Amino acid sequence: MSLDSFQPVDPALIDVVLPEHDGYPDEMAAEDTPDVLRDVCGEALRTFPDSLYVPSSRWAEMGRENDANDTWPMNFVDRFTHQDPTQECTWHSGTRVIEGSRNRQLGIIFPDGPKKNFRYEESQQGSVWLSPMSGYNEANPRIRGGASIQSVIRIGCDRGLLPDKIQPRDYGFEHTMPGTQGRGNMNQSSGEWVSVKNMPEGWRETAKWFKPLEVVIIEDIEQAVSLLLHGYLVGVGRNGHAVPWAQLTFSGNNIATAPYPDSYDLVRYDSFRTMKSAAEGAFAVLSVTSPDDWMKPAG
Repeated sequence: MSLDSFQPVDPALIDVVLPEHDGYPDEMAAEDTPDVLRDVCGEALRTFPDSLYVPSSRWAEMGRENDANDTWPMNFVDRFTHQDPTQECTWHSGTRVIEGSRNRQLGIIFPDGPKKNFRYEESQQGSVWLSPMSGYNEANPRIRGGASIQSVIRIGCDRGLLPDKIQPRDYGFEHTMPGTQGRGNMNQSSGEWVSVKNMPEGWRETAKWFKPLEVVIIEDIEQAVSLLLHGYLVGVGRNGHAVPWAQLTFSGNNIATAPYPDSYDLVRYDSFRTMKSAAEGAFAVLSVTSPDDWMKPAG
């Protein structure tokens, strides 16, 4: 079964606002301006490539092509994560963006996108599951209170992330970390908090293999839609929660929603209205560090 962008979705899953701020409070959102986000990219910053622009007249047509070819960003995502009850959302979202870009680069397709309590055999072809905690611990050493999107970009581009202790196959990683202090699931480990000073000795030698190399800070809804149509996840913060847009759904030829693999073991949706209000300052990762041998992902 393939993802279908032209079927209606459950209205209860659209524009969900969690009961409490989930890790992206208003004060952090106010500081995540497009200019700040561009600054923290460093050498990884890229302007939106003109070659990726898709005019609105082709959005629905290209959506159907992605349906037929399993080339939505959601098709490059092979797992959910589960953060409850932590405030790690920006890092759960960010690791989905990085992992999806890496799988797109590698060319692994997951026909149904992530599924709860399920592991794809295709994941063994080189997919690596990253630890949100391995970046969140630097972004917020106090543990509670959430983290900014700028921290995801800055820390990710500066030193990279460590793999989760759970992987789809044994890659022989020298350094790993628990994925979350939260619930986790069969594809994400849960464990005790690990501070930066207590990360495993030599960890940077592994983390350097899992860094974004090219990052676009999105200027408007047209750029966001164009990137989604080309298979890139879009990381965004809105309504107190950070999520990775990973697909589009349509009502006729008009965009209806952006589905995202939420860090609670399920897919939820942002309406096009919410997308338009949040697109400026969202980000996408165009490429990540790639090894000579994808079966030896840490070199």
